[in-house]
Parts: sequence; C-alpha cells; structure tokens
Amino acid sequence: MSKRKKIAIIATLIIIIGIIIAIVIYMNNWPLRFSKELDRFFGEGNWEYTSNETKGSRMFDERRRNSATGSTTYVPGHYKNWEIEVNRNNKKEYWIISNHAYKINHDKNWFLSPKLYSAKEALILELMNISEDIVAEKFKEEIISDLYSEKEAECFDVTLMYHGGNPEPNFYNELYKQDWFTADKVNAKDYLETDLYDFYLYIRIFDYRLEKLTEEEQQNLLATREKLEQRLLEEYGDNASFEIYFVDGNKSEYEDGKKVEE
Repeated sequence: MSKRKKIAIIATLIIIIGIIIAIVIYMNNWPLRFSKELDRFFGEGNWEYTSNETKGSRMFDERRRNSATGSTTYVPGHYKNWEIEVNRNNKKEYWIISNHAYKINHDKNWFLSPKLYSAKEALILELMNISEDIVAEKFKEEIISDLYSEKEAECFDVTLMYHGGNPEPNFYNELYKQDWFTADKVNAKDYLETDLYDFYLYIRIFDYRLEKLTEEEQQNLLATREKLEQRLLEEYGDNASFEIYFVDGNKSEYEDGKKVEE
C-alpha cells in the first residue's frame, strides 16, 4: 500500500471519528439539538443557553462494567441540567431544562414500550413544566392581585395540575402543536379549555404565610372563598375546573363549571 493511500485512509478515519463525536455532542446538547422548539416556545432571539450541570440521581441507576474482571455493578444515574436565559416582558428569567425525566422514563420502560418518551417528547414535558409556572404567575397577577391586597395575595399558592396520572407520550406532541403553547401566549384558560387532558387549578393558602397576618386580617381573608369561586366561574365558565383549599373545612371543588359535592 502506498504512503499516499495510507495517509488518505487515516485522514478518512479521523474525519469519520470527528463526525461521530460531533453527532454525539449534538444529540446530547438539548439547547442545540432542539433550538427550533425553543425558538417557537420562547421566541426566536429571546433565549440563550448559558450553562449546564451534570447531577446525580437517586431515581435511576446506571450499569457499569469492569473490563478487567468482567463484572457489572450498578451506580446512581446521572443527568444533565441546562440553564436558559430568557427575555420575557422586558425582564430576564432563568429556566432549567433537564433530561432527568427522560432518563428515568428510559430506565423504567423497555425500548418498545408505548410509554417510552422520545427526546423531543421529554423536552416538551420540560417546556410544559415551565409553562405551568408561567400560568400560575399570570393567574396570580390577573385574578388574585385583582381580588386581594398585596399582603393577602402573598398567602396564595397556585398550581396547574391534572387528573388521570401522567399523560401518554404522544400527548406532548399534540400539546406542542397548539398555537397557544408559547411562553408569551399560554394562560390558565388555554389549559382548562383544551381537550388534550384533564387540567385544573389548585389554589391554596399556606398556613405559615397566613400567620403573618393579624387575626382580623386572617378572618377577613378566609371569608373570601366564595368570592374567589364566583370570579373563577365568571372567568372560565363551563371550563372552570379548580380546587380551593384555605384551611380544614374551608374548601371547595368545581369540575367543568359544576360544584363537586363531598
């Protein structure tokens, strides 16, 4: 074999190895791999990948094989978090996108399981989690702050939840197609109206926050549950699904605009 041919073979192998390494880096860097999806959700030019961190997990294990002894051991799994800096409403926000749920899902389900997430579906799950926080923030700004003083509003915690356990993987593909599924557009009404899954709002008052009010302020606040119910029914109509929990005995639940009797 000529020297020139050997050099060509070596160069080809180097190029192939380089391409493989580049593909591996690309596939394991979600902000790079899913930049189109992040552009759609946060808005093109509105986000920037700033850092990443590898963390250990107690939720799944990884197999390690000792090449010298041929033995196999299991060690705590590892996953990666990526920090995303986002410009929204003229403010900088920092969100974490993680492949933790993806790794747990793949640890629990075999490769032909219908419950197995694709990487894109797991990414959309992460975006849904972010959207739930945005929904809660908007709800507090538009509803809670409109009904209550700043001091009273600080007592509330709002969470978007759903009945029926975790959705099937394809749910996330359908969610991604919704026109309202972006950081700017999404709100509680969108989730309550969608037929994709059974979402509802869980609204509660934390005891430790309530205790910061005077006794009179506490009693006045706890007497407003029906007023909050009425506002939600007016706001969401037949799609009003929510649970309100102030303290023991001071709670209510509505599903699709109708009160659920205990």
